[in-house]
Amino acid sequence: MGMKIISTPLESTFRGWGADFLEMDHIRLPLRVAGAGPEYEAARTSTMLADGGDRSWIEMSGFDLVDFLQRILSSDISKLDVGGGQWSAMLDGKGHWIADLLLFRLNAPEGEMRIGLDMPTECYRNLLEKIEMYHFAEDLEWLTPEPTRLLLLGPNAITMAQTVTGLQLAENENFTSVRNEVITLLRRPDRGVDCAEILGPEKEVVALANQLREQGAVPGGWVALDILRVEAGRPRWGSDFDQHVTLPASNEWHRASITKGCYAGQEVVAKINTYGESPRQLCALRFEGPPRPLIGAEIHDEGGHKMGRVTSWVWSPQGNCAVGLGMLRRRIAVNGSEVQAIDPNDGTTVTATVAVPEKVFG
Repeated sequence: MGMKIISTPLESTFRGWGADFLEMDHIRLPLRVAGAGPEYEAARTSTMLADGGDRSWIEMSGFDLVDFLQRILSSDISKLDVGGGQWSAMLDGKGHWIADLLLFRLNAPEGEMRIGLDMPTECYRNLLEKIEMYHFAEDLEWLTPEPTRLLLLGPNAITMAQTVTGLQLAENENFTSVRNEVITLLRRPDRGVDCAEILGPEKEVVALANQLREQGAVPGGWVALDILRVEAGRPRWGSDFDQHVTLPASNEWHRASITKGCYAGQEVVAKINTYGESPRQLCALRFEGPPRPLIGAEIHDEGGHKMGRVTSWVWSPQGNCAVGLGMLRRRIAVNGSEVQAIDPNDGTTVTATVAVPEKVFG
């Protein structure tokens, strides 16, 4: 029996705006509303609205919270200031992903530590189970409020979000949060362009969504979101990496602390950092020629040997070319190397150039 498809709290709002929908990772999300072109243009030049329901939210608090998260997550929680954010991950003992995480230290009553954990909805249940399993006698609480989530993307997104919510994000920070009694406002770094997100009760967030649309924000969907993500080289859980992939293979080094001490998967991350690269690495790809969807296509070297596969593919208006991500064997994961993607439909080849991200430690 198949898994139940989840409807987000914003589905009826986007449906009323004329959206088409797709089912992605057991969630029904807007695919497009006005058309991918105008939506993408709004995200590049003004403001696009989108449903953030592909991500879930857990809030944790307690006297022992920092120590608890320090030993189960890959980032250095002790460096997380109030209002600040952090890339992070939960890994297993072999360095494989359990959950892709963004952490936000939320403003809270004096003396209280509160952190929001943002993750793909596909990781939500598993992460909760792990928290419950790892928790012993620590002074901890966790809440699962399931807020309605509205994304604003583009150069005007932060200003518009602050105006309608009355909340003010820290200046010159691309990864921060602020909240009042009802609404949480995030500035998140993972959507490819400047991005604010409003989280809160359905009634209040829907009202803000309609207000923003009246003020000129353009409703958009998954097609535009995915183009922005891939153009920025941001890998996605479920598409580019999952529980079968290690953090070093995904090249998400900015999520890992090498200095903070022991956590699940730390030994694998430190060993690969010290002695070499992962046998496979996620790399950016730039394809030659006209548009030809290549997700899942095999990647071969000049000798015709299979060296990996394409995990994400989009046509980039910004670059006027096709770009993507691919998991490649280490031998060809070299900046500037040329590889061949084999079109699964007709077997023809498309040349692509490889780009490997630099290591950045969070």
